[in-house]
Amino acid sequence: MHTEDFQVQNVKCGGCVSNIQNGLAELDGVSNIDVDITSGRVTVAGEQLDRQQLTSKLAELGYPEA
Repeated sequence: MHTEDFQVQNVKCGGCVSNIQNGLAELDGVSNIDVDITSGRVTVAGEQLDRQQLTSKLAELGYPEA
């Protein structure tokens, strides 16, 4: 299992958490997504994760890296 950590903007509520989790779960290899509202930290775990793809998806969802 591999993990990627991101510091993102605009995470303000549980709806944001759900939006991030649902959006990233669509990507290949993703098995777990943890989002911390207070810090804006997103940790993605899985196999053969593509950091660029994850970064692009987060930005597309409205949560660009800080």
